[in-house]
Amino acid sequence: MIPVIGFATVKRFDLADRLVASIDYPVEHLVVIDNSGTGDYQPPLNDFIKHVWVMQMPYGVGLTGAWNLIVKSTPYAPYWLCINDDAWFEPGSLEKIAAESDRSTINFANCVPHWSCVIFGEAVVEKVGLYDERFYPLYFDDNDMERRIEHHGFVPKWIDAKVHHDNSSTLNSGFQDANGRTYGVNQALLNQKIAEDDFSQGNWSLNIRRGNRWD
Repeated sequence: MIPVIGFATVKRFDLADRLVASIDYPVEHLVVIDNSGTGDYQPPLNDFIKHVWVMQMPYGVGLTGAWNLIVKSTPYAPYWLCINDDAWFEPGSLEKIAAESDRSTINFANCVPHWSCVIFGEAVVEKVGLYDERFYPLYFDDNDMERRIEHHGFVPKWIDAKVHHDNSSTLNSGFQDANGRTYGVNQALLNQKIAEDDFSQGNWSLNIRRGNRWD
């Protein structure tokens, strides 16, 4: 059984439904962060999922905040599978992920880009920490996490389990202007952390959250 699958959704509930419908292997907890601000999303029924938890945000916590919340809300899992809501599992891929996931490192499925489906082992979360939520709502958060993981000596494990992905569907849902505003800000933050040899998780910032708003 997979301990946790989690994702965030904001607008394309049809894609989120497709993701949930593609789950074909037992899952202990499905954790969904509804970033829409409407509280309208409820995932479809799926008999493979033992527990479904939907957290409806009055304002979106972003991808970084959502994936962090997935981990923090299920602290006893040996690993966490976090996935974009515009991705979906090929039949049989979850069984392979369950068999091969390594709790002592970070695992990637066969997905493009690979950060669209990540299996965080508990050892990585314990030593590296969670996402830096200053990268709001997304972009360059993965670059920062990757350099932090490498800094701490973790070698990723690659699992040949196919996961499909509709790239940039969130942007194509009407967020191009907002992304254009925040993309450069997040890139500058990454460059600053690199220049300062900063490998920390960072701290959530009210000013950044308000300045980078997509809502």
